[in-house]
Amino acid sequence: MRVKIKFFSAHRDAVGNTGMEIELGENTDISGMLDVLMGRYPELKKLADYTVLSLNHKYANGTEVLNDGDEVAVFPPVEGG
Repeated sequence: MRVKIKFFSAHRDAVGNTGMEIELGENTDISGMLDVLMGRYPELKKLADYTVLSLNHKYANGTEVLNDGDEVAVFPPVEGG
């Protein structure tokens, strides 16, 4: 299945791109996808404790199973003031 991924802020800098599509095996969850990305882009490992994920524009906890065509956003925690 193909999943679209968007990166923001330091995560964008770590992968050197604002987005990409990757091919994943069936029944891959968001945590599994993140493991794949960290294998390809080791700089992402440094940001693991500061990573927020969303799936199709809703916050995700990492256990959600991905489907073909899903969109995942990877970004740092958002703070307001």
